[in-house]
Amino acid sequence: MANKMGKCVHCLKDGVELTSDHMFPKAWYPDATPKDLEKWQIPSCLECNQHYGRLETDLIGRIALTLDVKNTASAGLAEKALRAIDPAAGRNEGDAAARDARAKKILRDLVKGEPIANANVVPGLDERWGRPVEEQLAIKIPDGSFEAMTEKLVRGLVYREDHAFIEPMLVQEVLTFLRVNGKVYSREPGLEIRRAILDGGDVYEVTFWQQFKTYATVPKRKSPEAPERASSRGALNWSEFTP
Repeated sequence: MANKMGKCVHCLKDGVELTSDHMFPKAWYPDATPKDLEKWQIPSCLECNQHYGRLETDLIGRIALTLDVKNTASAGLAEKALRAIDPAAGRNEGDAAARDARAKKILRDLVKGEPIANANVVPGLDERWGRPVEEQLAIKIPDGSFEAMTEKLVRGLVYREDHAFIEPMLVQEVLTFLRVNGKVYSREPGLEIRRAILDGGDVYEVTFWQQFKTYATVPKRKSPEAPERASSRGALNWSEFTP
């Protein structure tokens, strides 16, 4: 999509030069991903593409360390995250220094022992090794990271399936459930989006690596006349995490 002018799926700026943004980050696909699987892409301005790139790199570097290494849906991600913070794996001196800096950042954000019991742990990413509390380790997830990724995925799917753009997001307390009759869109085994089209709007359940979920709703815009082809949808709302 480089050199094409149009509207960014994320920030909704129109008349901007577009780049091609992977809807589900390219680095987030596990080793078990079929080689011929299409990796969905969506139009994004350069600023948004770079913003999400930084967010995605930081987020996968944290959550990959907590994923189940025996689950094929996340195969290889933990190993990649460890290499990303290993200075010895650096391609050159500068790369080794960058990996060392990331490792120090991860260490600063580690939590050990009793404080974890009082933390807001993401369901599905909790203790899976059976260690006593005093030996457990957890890593902090920056506020808003999962919400931003859920927003990206929902905006991307609405664009792909409906050729529509979602209006600016209204952040508020939202649904923590997905009702029946949902249709599944997947990039197996790393991503599954379940979408239920209801009278009042659409509900989305996003499952990452078969291990944890986030939710969003997109209310339908009321219009006196139904256009032949929708060009925008209602505001995007969020839920809390749920197993």
